[in-house]
Amino acid sequence: MTRFLIGALSAVFLIVSLPPVEAQDADATRRVELARQIVEASTSEDVYRIALETSLPLARQNFAVSIPGATDAQLDEAMDIMLEIMMSTYPDVVEVSSNVYASRFTEAELVEILAFYQTPVGRKLASEMPGITGELAQIGEMLGGQAVQNNIGRLQAIFQ
Repeated sequence: MTRFLIGALSAVFLIVSLPPVEAQDADATRRVELARQIVEASTSEDVYRIALETSLPLARQNFAVSIPGATDAQLDEAMDIMLEIMMSTYPDVVEVSSNVYASRFTEAELVEILAFYQTPVGRKLASEMPGITGELAQIGEMLGGQAVQNNIGRLQAIFQ
């Protein structure tokens, strides 16, 4: 699961670094606007924060290995700064995500998706997503840890 999260976050960071797609006509502009409304209705800063926070323990561990002698306080401060830096990319994530949605769905499809997020169950899904994301991250971490423990012999054999 950790590998999945790293891959997912890497993809987010790659997407954030891409230049925005230029809307070339009124239809494209309308699709991007609808997509932005979908992104804002379905994904919150809270979900983005949770996704980032799940990657911090591994980042902290990597910092600790690469900076011998770093204190817990220094590592904690570094993680706080990393989270702050990455959270500052949220507006860019919304922008780029909007362009991705707009490129994959027709205007009619975007209207239907947005309509779903405006229903009571769509709003509930969006409001529950931070808790769901956090719970699934914990479960994934536990399952990943168990899988590694169950196969530790195979991994150790590589280094013998």
